[in-house]
Amino acid sequence: MRYIVRLAVGLAAGVAACASWRHGGSVAEPRVVRSGAPSSVAPADEPTVSPAIDRVSKRLPGLTGSAGRAGTGRGVMIYVFDGGVAENHPELAGRVRLGFDAFPGTPRICNGHGTAVAGAAAGKTLGVAPDARIVDVKIINCATTHGTLDAIVAAARWVAADRREHPDMPAIANWSFVIDTTGAVPGIDTAISILHDAGLLVVVSAGNYDIDACRVSPANSHRALVVGASALVPGVAGTAPRDVRARSTAWGRCIDVYAPGDSVPLPALQDGQPATAAWNGTSMAAGFVSGAAAVLLEIDPRMTPDALAHAIEARATPNAVDERIAVAGAPRGRLLYIGSAP
Repeated sequence: MRYIVRLAVGLAAGVAACASWRHGGSVAEPRVVRSGAPSSVAPADEPTVSPAIDRVSKRLPGLTGSAGRAGTGRGVMIYVFDGGVAENHPELAGRVRLGFDAFPGTPRICNGHGTAVAGAAAGKTLGVAPDARIVDVKIINCATTHGTLDAIVAAARWVAADRREHPDMPAIANWSFVIDTTGAVPGIDTAISILHDAGLLVVVSAGNYDIDACRVSPANSHRALVVGASALVPGVAGTAPRDVRARSTAWGRCIDVYAPGDSVPLPALQDGQPATAAWNGTSMAAGFVSGAAAVLLEIDPRMTPDALAHAIEARATPNAVDERIAVAGAPRGRLLYIGSAP
């Protein structure tokens, strides 16, 4: 069967866009060992221009214009499987390596989606891990704006080989795309297993569909961390603001953690030139979680993919996100937390 791979797309102020080893399971606090105080660890609180970073640095809803974080991702690589990353964007300049290209006969960058995702993960001012390094893994054919399953598997094999060339740098993989099927895709499970066995956690977007995420691929795959998009909405009649599932975001037990994905400022391309725009979708939320994974790997580079996924979930703020879906017995969703407090 032939599958079509699509970037999840949404619109805000500009052009925007877009499984798990034990979805919905209980989470035990892992033992995270600091391997020495990295010089890149940020102060407890510093100004931020990103409301997304502001929100996930705190336990309670609300924005203060400042954020604290546990680290900056120095010494960690993030492989961004997407439609190309602009290495000259000021948010990413000097930290992007051109890696695999499944469609070398087409333009290197299809649109701004991959740059925005990379910016959420590692943008200088708009990302979670501003010192992490990005590896551009292009799996989209710019001529069709689609990818293929063969491209994803080939990219995963390339990344596994590249990891062997950089054994001293821990890494994760970001997948901000969806596949046009509601069933499981064996080839996707194969690609995730290749990356998992190479020591990489795969962070995937849940998809920008108002349906159960278990019906979306690769969110219905195993051994990856699945991310839904949240939105911070104002309180009513003097009540406190609250976190809710962002509009049209997939939901349910296959979501492992939520992160901001509603009109978040991120890098963009305007007529091919660097810009900033407001982006929507689970693609961006997955980027923020990939940045958080990089920070935790900076603290303890020895963490396995499963331990890293557990650590992200264990640190997340529990029962924070109102899914607005009547799912019997379902708890409120966890929200990504990057704060410096243990």
